[in-house]
Formats: sequence, C-alpha cells, structure tokens
Amino acid sequence: MLHYPRGPDASPIIVYVVVKKHSSSGMALAFIASSAASAIIENLVNMGFSYVGNHQAPRGMEEELQRLRQALPQIKAILGAVEGEQQMAERNEALEAWMWQFRDAVEEAEDVLDEVEYYEIEKRVQAPDDQVRGTISKLKRKISSFVSPSFRNDTLKRLSEAVKGLDRVAAGMGPCLQLVGGLSGYGVKRRQFDEIRNSRETSSFLLEKEVLGRKTESDKIIEWLIKPTSDEPESLATADISVFSIVGIGGMGKTTLAQLIYRNERVQQYFDQTMWVCVSDIFDAAVLTSKILQEMTKHSPNAQNLNTLQEMLIEKLISKRFLLVLDDVWNDDNRMEWEKFVAPLKFGRRGSKILLTTRMDSVADMVARVVECKKEYLKLEGLKESDYMLLFNKHAFANVDPNDHKNLQSIGKQIAEKFRGCPLVAKVMGGLLNSCMDYNYWKRMLSDNIVNLQQGVNGTMEVLKLSYHHLPTDLQLCFRHCSLFPQDHHFEGSELIYMWMGLGFVRQCGNQSPEDIGKEYLAQLTRKSFFDILYEDVYVMHDLLHDLAQSVSSKECLRRKGDSLRDISKTIRHVSIETTSSLLIREISCLKNLRTRTLILHIKKDRNRDIDHALILGHVLKELKSLRLLCITADYLCKLPDALDTLIHLRYLSFQPESDFNKNLPEWFSQSVCRLYHLQVLDIRFPPEMIWNIDKNSITEINGLSDLVNLRLLNVPHGLMTKIRWIGKLTSLQKLRNFHIRVESGYKIGELKDLAELSEIDVGNLENVRSSEEAVESKLNEKENLSSLSLNWSGGRSSAPEVDEQLLDNLRPHINLQTLSIEGYIGVRYPCWMTDFCLPNLTSIHLRCSRLEQFPPLGQLPLLRNLGLFNMAAIKRVDWSVYGSADGCAFPFLEKMTCFTMPAWEEWLTAADGCPFPQLKILNISDCPNLRGMPTLPLSLRELTIHNVGITAIPAMYRDNSNDNNSASSFELAPSLCIENSPSLPSIDGFLLQQQEYFQALRILSIERCERLVHLPPEWYANLFSLERLTIIKCPKLITCEIQDSNLPSAIQSLSFGLCGGLYASLLGRLPYLASLTSLTLHECAITTSLPEAEVFARLASLSRLQIWNCKELASFGGIEALASLKYLSVKRCDKLITVSLLQPPLGADVSQGGAVASSLRLDHLDIDQQSLLSMEPLRNLSSTRILTLAGSSQLTSLPEQWLLQNRSSLQCLIIRNAASLQSLPPSMTSLYSLQKLTLYWARSIQSLPEFPASLSSLTIGGCHPVLEERCQKDTGLDWPKIANIPHVTITKE
Repeated sequence: MLHYPRGPDASPIIVYVVVKKHSSSGMALAFIASSAASAIIENLVNMGFSYVGNHQAPRGMEEELQRLRQALPQIKAILGAVEGEQQMAERNEALEAWMWQFRDAVEEAEDVLDEVEYYEIEKRVQAPDDQVRGTISKLKRKISSFVSPSFRNDTLKRLSEAVKGLDRVAAGMGPCLQLVGGLSGYGVKRRQFDEIRNSRETSSFLLEKEVLGRKTESDKIIEWLIKPTSDEPESLATADISVFSIVGIGGMGKTTLAQLIYRNERVQQYFDQTMWVCVSDIFDAAVLTSKILQEMTKHSPNAQNLNTLQEMLIEKLISKRFLLVLDDVWNDDNRMEWEKFVAPLKFGRRGSKILLTTRMDSVADMVARVVECKKEYLKLEGLKESDYMLLFNKHAFANVDPNDHKNLQSIGKQIAEKFRGCPLVAKVMGGLLNSCMDYNYWKRMLSDNIVNLQQGVNGTMEVLKLSYHHLPTDLQLCFRHCSLFPQDHHFEGSELIYMWMGLGFVRQCGNQSPEDIGKEYLAQLTRKSFFDILYEDVYVMHDLLHDLAQSVSSKECLRRKGDSLRDISKTIRHVSIETTSSLLIREISCLKNLRTRTLILHIKKDRNRDIDHALILGHVLKELKSLRLLCITADYLCKLPDALDTLIHLRYLSFQPESDFNKNLPEWFSQSVCRLYHLQVLDIRFPPEMIWNIDKNSITEINGLSDLVNLRLLNVPHGLMTKIRWIGKLTSLQKLRNFHIRVESGYKIGELKDLAELSEIDVGNLENVRSSEEAVESKLNEKENLSSLSLNWSGGRSSAPEVDEQLLDNLRPHINLQTLSIEGYIGVRYPCWMTDFCLPNLTSIHLRCSRLEQFPPLGQLPLLRNLGLFNMAAIKRVDWSVYGSADGCAFPFLEKMTCFTMPAWEEWLTAADGCPFPQLKILNISDCPNLRGMPTLPLSLRELTIHNVGITAIPAMYRDNSNDNNSASSFELAPSLCIENSPSLPSIDGFLLQQQEYFQALRILSIERCERLVHLPPEWYANLFSLERLTIIKCPKLITCEIQDSNLPSAIQSLSFGLCGGLYASLLGRLPYLASLTSLTLHECAITTSLPEAEVFARLASLSRLQIWNCKELASFGGIEALASLKYLSVKRCDKLITVSLLQPPLGADVSQGGAVASSLRLDHLDIDQQSLLSMEPLRNLSSTRILTLAGSSQLTSLPEQWLLQNRSSLQCLIIRNAASLQSLPPSMTSLYSLQKLTLYWARSIQSLPEFPASLSSLTIGGCHPVLEERCQKDTGLDWPKIANIPHVTITKE
C-alpha cells in the first residue's frame, strides 16, 4: 500500500500492491496501479522542480528529475500490464523483484510528500488562534499547489534520496518492458485463458457415484422447483420466470448440489426441457444464448448475431416449461447484459425456472432485479458433522481398512473439525493423509494450515483465489488487511472502514465522503460473500476466507502470537502482535528497516515481572517512521508513549486498556498525541467499569487536541471529552459525542458553527446557552450532512419554561435530519419546527420532556419508523391533533412505539374509522397507570407489551388490506404478547376469541401480576398452535379450566408458572405431554410438596434448564435424576426444602460408610441460595459440576470442602454472592485443579488467602476486609506471592 493524502478534501493517491504466489516457489508478485504510482511520481517531480527553481539544488538532481518525467510512460506500461493480467500473468522472479524495488522507492517518495505537508500544517496550526481560524480551510488542497514549500534540511535530504531511488529503479526497467510485452501478446493471453476456462468448465454429471449429505438442501430446492408458480391457469403465451440462487464460498459444493438436483427424476419429469450452462467469468448474452441452443439441439448454432440467436431460442422455448441451470456465475454489475440474456427466456411456458450457483450474494440480487421476481436463495454452509466425517473418512481411508488404523481415526476427527464442513477441504486433506498412513505425518497435518493445501488448479486455495481475483483492486487491499486479525474475529464495521481510510485504501470519489465510500466497500465485500453480518455493524469472516486472506497477504501482513520477529521478510508492511514479552516488543525495532504501515499490538501483563511496557514501546516507536496505523490493546492501563509525536505520518491511533484502572486519568494521556497533525482517527476506549471509576475532578484541561485539524473521528472517554477546548477547529470531524456546553470561551455552542461535515451531534448542558442568539450561532439548520441530533438539558432545574422554549426554537436542524432525541427540555410546548414540513426525513424520535403538555403533530411524518416517549409526565390526552389528519390515518411507516412513565396519561383517541400505525410491529406501553383504553392495532404487530397500565381490555386488531404483512402467514418474526401488572384487567377472553388469526401465530405469551384476571377460555389452548414460550405468574384468581392433552401446544419450549389459582395444578399435571420443553420455572408454587416423579421427568427428554423459586412447601426433589438433559438447576427461597436439608447427614458421611453412589445428573451449573441444599439427594452426589453459584447467607461460615473436592475434576467457576460470614478460604483450594474463576462478594471477614491452584485465571473479591486488601498489595503484601501469577485479580473494599 502506498498513499499520499493531499489534504482531507482531496483524493488520496494510492499505490496498490497485490500479493500473489508462484505455483512452485510461493514467492509474491507485487504490482502497482499505474495512475496512482504516476500521481505520486509526478507530485515528487513537481516539488523537486519547484525547489530547483528557487534554491541551489544538489548536484545531478535536475537531471534525475528530467529522466523520471521521461520514464513515466514506460512505468505506466509495466504497471498496467501486470495489473490487468492477475490470473494469467507469467510468474517471473525478475519482474517481481523489480516491482518490490519500485514499491519501496514510491513509498519513500510518498513519505517525503507527506512530511512536507505535515510541517506546513504544523506552521499554520502554531499560528495565533485568530489566524488559525481563517487558514484551516486553506490546508485542504493538493500538495502539487505548493509553489515554494519551505524545506527543513533533513526533509530536503530525503527529497533528494527519494528522487535518486526512483531514478535508479526506473533505470532498471528495460528487461521488465520486454517481459510485459510478451505477457500482453494475443497468443499468450488466448492460450492462458483457454487453460483457465477449461479447468473451470462444469457439466450436469456428478463426478462421484454417491453424494454424502445435502439431503435437506436438495429436498428444499426440488420442492421449490416443482411447485406451481401460482394457482392461476397456466398460459402458453406468457411466462413468469422464477430464480433460485445457491450462494456459498468456494469449495462448499454448490455445483455438486446443483448436479444432484438437476439429475433428480422428479425434476426431469416435471420440466419439458432442462439445460445446463457453465457461465464462469465471461458473461456475454450472445455466447450464453449460443450455449443454451447447443444444449437443446446438441449442435452449435450457425449464427453469431445476438438477434438471430435469440429468435432461434424463442422458437425452441415458446411452448416448453424449462429448467435452466446457470453454474458458477460471477457477473453482478452489468445489468444491461443480464437483461439482453434474459429477454428470450421470458417466452417460455409459465412455471419455467432458473437455478443459479454463485459465490456472491450480489449476483442473486442482480438476477432477481432483472427477472423481476422475489429473491429466493440458499446460503450454503458446511456439511453436518456426521456427513462431513463420512466424506472425510471416505478419502482419508480410501483403499484401506479403517479398523487397521484406529490410532489415526481420533486424530483424523480433530483434523476434520478444523475445516467447518467444507467438502473440498475434506477431499483435498483426505487425499493428502491417504498418501501417508503414518501417525506422525497425520499429527503434523493437524498443526498445519489450510493455506498449504494447494493441489494445482483444483486445490483449496486456488479455488478460493478465484473469488479474490474477481474483486476490484481497492477491495483486494481491504480484504488482505483483514488477515491481521484472528479467526472468528468480530469486525466492527465502522472501525474497519476507518482503518482502511487511515491506510489509504479508500479512494476519494467526487463529493462523496470517504466514510460513505468505505461503507460501500464493506457492503460490496459482504454482497460478494467475503463477510457475513453477525448483527448490526458487526461482521465475521468464514475460516476458509480468513485462510485465503493469509495466503494472498503473506508477503505484506504478519500476525504473531508470542513468536520472535527476527528473520521476517523485508516486504512486510502490516504487523499484528500479541505478547506478554518485553523482549518481543523490543524486537519490533527490527522492523525499522521495513516500511511498516500498520502495528496492532496486544500487550498482556506479565505479573511475574514489573515491566514498563510504555517506556519500551516508546523506544520502539521512534524507529517506525512510516507508521500509518497504530492500535494498542493492553489488559492493564499503561501510559501512552511520549514518542508518539515522532510518528508524523500516523492517521489512525487506537488505545484500549482492559483492566487495572488507575483513577487519575491524565497519567496515561500523552500530550505528544496533540502533535499528530495527520491523524484522522483517535479512538480511546475504556471498559464501562473503568469509565465509572474515573475521578472527574482529577482531569485537567487537555490543550492541543483541537490542533488535530485532519481528525475525522474523536472517540475518547466522557471525562476527557469535556476538557477539550476549541473543538470547533476540528472542521473535518464527522461525529461529535458528549459535547457539554459551558459558559467559558472554547466550550460554547458556537463551537459547532464551522463543523459542517458532522453527521452526528450529541450536545449536553444546553442550559448554559445564555441567549437565543447564541443558539443560532450553532448553524444546525445549515448542516446538510447531519443525520442524528441529540439535544440534552441537565435535570433538577427550576428555570422558566419560556427560556427552554425560545432556545429550542432557535436550534432548528437541517431538513435532512433522520434521528432526533430531546431530553431534559422543560418547555410546555413543542418547538415550531417539529412538523412534517420541517423534518420530512425523520425516521426516529425520542422525547423525554417532563413538562410538555401536548404532543407535536408527528402522525404525517412520511418516513418515521421509531417513536419513543419517556417520562412525559404532563401529557393527559393523545388525540387526532397528533395524527395530523382528521380521519385518523397516521404514522404510515411507524414500526416501533415505546411509551414509558406517563402517569397522567388518561385518553388515547383515534377517529372511529381511523387506521393509525398500519405497519406497527412493536408496541411497548409501561408505567401508564391511568390509561384506560388503547386504539385498535394492526395485525402487523409482532410484539405487544403492556406493563402497569390501567386498561380494562386488551385492544382489538384491524386488518389493513393494503398491507401484505397483515396475515398470519406473513408472521416472519415471533409474535409476542406480554401483559404485566395490569390490576384492572378482568379477562382476555374477547381478545383471544376475536383475534384468532393473530393467536395462531403467537410464539410468546406472558401474563404476570394481573390480580383481577379470573378466566382463560378453553378455546385458548386449541388456538396456540405455534406457542413456544408460556408464562403465567401471580394471577391468583384464575379459576380451573379443563386442559385436554391434545389441546396443549406441543411446540412449547419454555414454561413458567406459579401462584395462578386453579390453573396451577392443571398445568403441572400436563407436563408429561410437553416433549419439546427445554426450560421450566416453578414460581411461588405454595401447594407443591414434591417435584414430579421420575416417570414424568423421564418424558421431558429435552429439558435442560430448571428453576424452582419461592416454593415454600417443597420438601423433595422427586424424580429429578430422570432429567437426562438437565444442565442448569436453580433453587431459591424454598424454606421447607432447607429445613429438610438440615436434617441430612453431613457430606462425606455416606462415603465413610461405603454407601455413596454417583448421581446420574450431569449438571453444568448449580445455582442455590443455601449451602445446606448440597446435603440433599441427588445434589450431594454430584461429581461433574462446572459452575457453582452460592447466594450465601449468615449461615455460610465455611465452604463445602467435601462437595468441592468431589467435583474438582470439572469445577471451573465458583461464585459466592454473599460471603459476609465466611471466615476464611480452606487450604484445600489448591486441590481444585480445574478451577479457573473464583468470585466472592461482601467478603468482609476474610483476612488472608490460601494457596490457589495453578489453573486459576481470575480472582475477584469485593467488599473485602482492609487487612486483606493490604496483604494483597503488589510486591509488598504478605499474600501477594499467592496471587502474583493469576492473570486477572481484583481485590477491593468497595
């Protein structure tokens, strides 16, 4: 990567380097984009001539500059040839060596240009404040506009060296010109293209007699293929084509699955004509049409003209229902070619289908748009474990008897588990293992990397590289850089984009911001299946693709975990290191001979040695002059090195301490950060517990951060953010969070004036704005990029409402605003600009305004999707004035509405025939005790929660015939109904009977603390076909109703009930019929004296979670041992059970009498509130528990040593929530050799610690005795040697 930023607004100059391995030697071929490289050279030449024209230049410099200018056309020719022929380029070591030399020279030139701009920025930043305000914008210009830059002596020297370096490399390019001339010859290209195409050509015939697995997938697609298009009569004149796409990364078996489906007898019988076409790289409508004709007629068509070919195809298809398989499709951007290709296919018979295989989700999107059909697709994942092992063993033990190699079977299973079900890897790896049935060889392959599985063109990496080579060069850069992170890493989308920006991977285009371009890069990589979305803005990469990233970046990127850095390639530019070793950190200095652009460093504290990593790192950073990106993560708080200011090229700085926080915040911050004038990202993240412990008063004002004029992202702790003066200088800033207004200069709201690029503003302490005129200075209405605005006033104020009202009127945002939050506003009226005319683009509004007496007219906002109302204590009535329409039709796209803590709200009115909220999916009404009724709601509702509301009936629902979401068949999400603490609700019969369509799709039903509820109709059970989670708690007046066995919802997975009148016994008696039950909670079951017998529990084969709370009369665990799948058991506040447990013999007594029998229970987690319960059968005989949680009490004076010891082989975590009476920890703690985590809260009586097992990695003791805290002081405490080797220790009096 080479990048020269010419100011925040200018397009960055990028030199792209693609690493590709020789098939034999594995060496990398680097190539550089012609336009980017020439731009850097031209800028360097222009700067050189500018200097020569105004100063006495070093001897020979002018001649070197002339030669460089003349050599540019030839350099472009070389770079263009290599860049354009990635797959077919001849692997030539001489060409590669020259390319790396050229890259080094261009990077040196880039650094010189960057350095000149740095000192220009420094000069202007250090000018007086009034001058800075007027000149910051002038910094955003191209370096080529410098007429006579002022050079420092060392910069001049580097300029001269950069010119000489480029001149030397240009002088040696002669042989390369000859090489690329041959590379671009037509004959060579054609021969190489044919080789690649032939190796990838597929047919409809399976290559193996038996296909293992994929039955579920093939059945699903076959059913789709032979399903009638509609219930309408079929027409021979017109056709509706449907498309199904099989999407998956290379090697997942997409083609094999398509072949399996294509050859299926039902498929062949259903379609009049079936055709198989391998598409591959070249998507040409004429070529593909010709292939289809050849497939149908078994002869090559004579015509080549597209129109003639299409007429021939229409003639063949016009009366036939056809299936067309398009295998290995890549084209996702040429819509016109797709439309030409699809045009004649529309003349086929109705019910014709296209089955398509592709690696890219974007192809599935494209074809669905072109064909104008619903996007139907299957994301093909790895094989199921059982099928995968069959396939793996088929190849690994081919032609041998597996029983003769039993020593290899277990290690083979471990090898197979690494590859996540990828069929291609199973075949390739199985074949490699089969070639040598030797244990040591198999053991070595277990530790080997999939990157080495390159068996020619069909090898794993070569297959995956096809996807990589289809990426644009920009995206290749971004993808390769991801190899610096471990497998299964969760990539934060915005963080990834800013990293790419800092490294110059994101190429500026027009007026579009680099953030938006980066988002498009990430979206493209996701659509092309290089990333999967885990959840919002979090991405993951499949292991095979991570291995691919490592393969193609092996000469650029290096990731080490505790290994030495010596003897690494000089081509390495990006480094990621995880270590506790100060020696390894010192070794980073060896990278000084490299042009390192990225350093990601995760430092783990060595508790055996007191090492100042910050001091060591400071010496190291002085050597890494070319660094652009620096990320430091530490499991303790170390000081940022003062040597940071030597990194004048740095664009991205991230610092993330994880624990051991020192409250004095300024101790870790270094003023050297304030001299990183190229910095675009400053990201300092503390864990939440560290942020809350910050002593705000210890933070002094941070001077100089406002000098970072190129900063685009400023993410620092809240306490530090409030101490940054003159933040208005940061005119490139994209987001401003935690900006708290003060009356002093440099902190006023006027600082927002020049921040025109902001997309997000979060401003607090608005009460410190002294006048309406001052508010106008913020120019919110001129910020056209602003999409999110949060306006906050402090609580507990007594000022007049008019003050806030006038202020808010003058904080009118731009019409483009999408998200608005107002909190702490004490005006009684809404601002004049809160209407659909002023804010037509709003999608989300949150209001927390305790004195607001009337809702703003939000109902006609055309795009509003999220409405949140909190603590609106003065609102009494909601009527049609809110809807903005007399007919009550309002909130056309609202999907989520939340109303919390509105104690005065009494009426919610709509027009009699109104249809508000037609798209509403989530409605949550809480703490509105005086609200007596609710409007009719749409059937689109997925989640309805009513908590502490005074309603006497659940609202009815209406059908919006214009909304496709209003049918039970359209319930894609789990409909949920939760009614809690509604004391005025006597019955829900009407709702249950009237809304049967809704109830048939209900997945979650929770009814709690409804004291007047007396009846549930018998029909209730028959209608809940889809119910998975049922909760009925504290409804004491419910009368008994008959529950027939056949009426119980068989799909119930979670059941919680208790204190529910006569319904309790009926539900308890029907437990045996709930075969799908995985979680059961018994709550306040006063009449229960024993859990069900073993015969009942044995039928609950899936039950894994059992909670028994506040069952006062429970005295026996019954047949709990019959719960074969039980993993979690919680027993709390069961008084009679505790009484019985105290009468049991002490733990260990049955062992001494020879009567102990191991329990059949295999609990993973036991959570109890009384230690004595461990004496009860079957808990006393547990021996494989992994987690024990004791709530603790005054009776817990010592730990249950005997029970802990009998579980020592499995026990990993011990938590005591109340250790107030615990006097000490037993010496036997050291025998718990599996223990990893020990946590004690309120341990105020423990004054010393025993020895701990070597396995312990986390020790937390909260609320401890002062003596213990002193004994655990680092190095000096008497107990320090006992805990020094534990990685994570927290011992505090708090």
